[in-house]
Amino acid sequence: MLLYNIRFGWWNVALSPSAPQATTKANQVNYATICMHIKTLMQDSACDFLALCEVSEADVRFLSENLDLDDISLLDLTQKSGKTRFDMVVVYKNCKVKVRHNLTLSKVITGNTVKAAQLVEVENIDDSKIIYIFLCHWASRLNGDGEARRVAAANMVYRSACDLMEDGKDVIVMGDFNDNPYDESVNKCLKASRCHDAVKKYPNEYFYNPFWRSLVSEYKYSHLGASTVYRSGSHKFKQFLGTIWHSYDQIVVSGSFLTNGYWHLNEFRTEIMTPSGILADFEDKKNFIDHLPIVCEITRV
Repeated sequence: MLLYNIRFGWWNVALSPSAPQATTKANQVNYATICMHIKTLMQDSACDFLALCEVSEADVRFLSENLDLDDISLLDLTQKSGKTRFDMVVVYKNCKVKVRHNLTLSKVITGNTVKAAQLVEVENIDDSKIIYIFLCHWASRLNGDGEARRVAAANMVYRSACDLMEDGKDVIVMGDFNDNPYDESVNKCLKASRCHDAVKKYPNEYFYNPFWRSLVSEYKYSHLGASTVYRSGSHKFKQFLGTIWHSYDQIVVSGSFLTNGYWHLNEFRTEIMTPSGILADFEDKKNFIDHLPIVCEITRV
């Protein structure tokens, strides 16, 4: 039996961070690199929906004018929010899905803007079914108040998502959370669990997070692997506590994708993507790319 699928991707491309003090890395060489890798993800990796973060309005304009792909549209989500901005764009296959902006989820708390998410509606052209997707790029760990901002953002997203889930909607939350699956913002506030059975039992209360699996390297150690790089997660950042690899980039799904509903999560094809070209640039210390893309696949009969 052939299953119909939709593949949702996320990637922090590290071109133009939203922080006011950040310097853009946008230039013709880096643009060419990103365009090449987007083509790989949309064609070879068969993404139907690819959200990018750390892009500017100018970056989106360049991609729109120079991304040489058939049946592709872009939804620009780079908009100002207080003294900062949202830094996202969606690249999608317009022959398979329609994507439209629903709302911007942000709030001023003690004079500071918390950017929680951009909510988009993804309509599957084949059957007109709609999936609600929260796109998130939460506060950096380099900021002193970053943890509090991430917790506040997670609480905002969860409250909004619960309204949709309780109304029987299919919901996905994806992004660069700048937290691992076990951290408070993701595990406790967003209630993104690693336990299938808990999510199936309380499908309107919990999200399932398949990226718990990415915390541990798929390579197992023995004397033969002394020189192996034990890659795990999507980002490499040395912390004081000794952890180098992190799973900050995650896609979590509502319980409706784990029950006998219309759509089903396909965990066999939900993963961190490592096409050779992207992986080579990621492992090159002189290259600007510092995150690996991730993908989540859903299927139906």
